[in-house]
Formats: sequence, structure tokens, C-alpha cells
Amino acid sequence: MLSFLATSFPFFAVIFLGWFAGRRGLFGPEAVRILNTFAFVIATPALIVRVVAAQPIVELWNGTYFAVLAGVGLALSISVRIVAQAFGGADAAEATSRGQSTVGPNFAFLGIPLAIAFLGEKAAGPIAMGLLCDNAIIIASSIGILEAIRGGGKSPAAIAKDLLRGVVLNPFMLSIAAGMSLSIAGIVPSGPFDRFLGFLGSAAPPAGVFALGLALSGWSIRGTVGVIVPLSAIKLVLHPVLIWVMLGPVLGLDPFWQTAGVLYAALPTAANVFIIAERYASGSRVIAAVVLVTTVLATFTFPTAAWLVAP
Repeated sequence: MLSFLATSFPFFAVIFLGWFAGRRGLFGPEAVRILNTFAFVIATPALIVRVVAAQPIVELWNGTYFAVLAGVGLALSISVRIVAQAFGGADAAEATSRGQSTVGPNFAFLGIPLAIAFLGEKAAGPIAMGLLCDNAIIIASSIGILEAIRGGGKSPAAIAKDLLRGVVLNPFMLSIAAGMSLSIAGIVPSGPFDRFLGFLGSAAPPAGVFALGLALSGWSIRGTVGVIVPLSAIKLVLHPVLIWVMLGPVLGLDPFWQTAGVLYAALPTAANVFIIAERYASGSRVIAAVVLVTTVLATFTFPTAAWLVAP
């Protein structure tokens, strides 16, 4: 157990440093946006290209694994949305964001480096599929529902076009495509190009998680405890349990894929869920509290989950 705590500790420690720096007022209000933009648009794509290109991605692809991540994510988010609207006093938009908060993991900034730390070089396959699931399925479906609820005169075709553009032109999707193209062509980054990708990509995890800590320093759970407790429990406990059940006892996949799936599902709620909720006025205060609480609790629950499913 101590080794699993040691592996994940640096990432959560940097989140705490970001939180502390934010509480001390060491950074201005623009710092979160600047750091997030650097990590999202510049550094993380370099990390993805390097990791994916270096592995035989076709051999590491697992359609069953991807289908389970997407299927469980959609089923759970829709179920939470229905319950939140029927019994939780949330309107349709708020219920949609609450559903997304229970399955939208902080995969880009926490999941990728943690997957590499726990799974090693074979993490390329789970990373590619986790990013595809998160960006093309979970985020896209939530935004699609919110757009449909908001209306605004857009036709279903226009909403679908905007979603497709957002998915295809996402920096993560473009970097996955670039890395997979290199892998399929048998071109492994080497020499100065590999060192460039490694140098730039290594900045992504600390920049991303530090920015998350800065953002968390300005958020509060006051007045939202009754809502965030069940949402946080679903994200950190029920989601990984369902993924493990489907990948293990039900489908009997290799322990490697069971571990990868649980690591994906056991991540805390991503800050982009809050960003989407803020944009669509769908209960962003509750979502901010869920991001805060799941991130703090994941300091302990994530290594515990990794230890429990380790082959």
C-alpha cells in the first residue's frame, strides 16, 4: 500500500502546493487560465504524442475495454441525471452536469501521468482510449444535452456540427491521431525530436495539477454538502466498482485492463465539468464543490483503489 501512496503522492502534493499558493495570493486571477492553456494546448499533446507513438498502439487497442468505459459512463451519468431531476430538486441542465460529475475523470492532467506511473510503457493503449472516451463520449454527450436544453435557435444538425468540430479539433484528439499515425507508420520519435517531446511533455503534469490547486483555492463546499456527498461517493466508489465488475467478473479481461479501467474510473472529477457547468449555467457551484471534495478524497481513495486491483 505504501508504494501506491508513494507513486501518487507527488501529483496530489503539487495540487496542495497550488491550493496553498492560491490561498496566499501568490498568483493573480489569470494564472489558472494561463497555466491551463499551456498544459492543455502545448505540453500535454507533446506527452501524448510521445507515449502513443512509442508503442504498437494497434496491438494495445482493446475494443471491449473502450466499450465498457463508454457504456458504464453513459449509463451511470444518465441514471444520476434522472434521479437528480426526479428526486434531487435539480432542473434538466443541473441534473445533466451532476450526471457528468460522477463519470468525468480528471484524466488529462492526473490520469495520464498516473497511468504511466502505475502501468509503465503499456499505458499508451489505455491512455488513448481513456482520452477518446472522455472527449468523444462523456464530454460530447453532456454538451449535446445541454445545448439541446438551452435551445437558442440551433437546429439538431447545427448542434451536432458544433460538437463534431469540438471533438475533432480538440488538442488531445489531434495529438492522439498524430501519435497513432506515427505508431502505425513505425516511426518512433528519437534524437532531438524525442528529447523535445520529453522535455515539453514533462511540464504538463506539474503545470496542470498546480493550476487545479490554484482553482480549488477559490472554491467552497458551503451549503452543498447534502448534494456533493452522494455525487462524490458515486464518482470515487461506485464508478470504479462498476468498471471493475464489468471488466473482471463479467467479461474476464486480463488483469492489466482491469487495473487500467479502475485507475481511469477512480480519478476525481475533472475541472472541465465545472467549466461546462459554468458556461451553461447548470449548477456550477455544486460542481465546483464536487471537484474540490473528490480531488481531496482521491489523495487516499485513488492509491487504495490501485492497491486493491493491482495484479
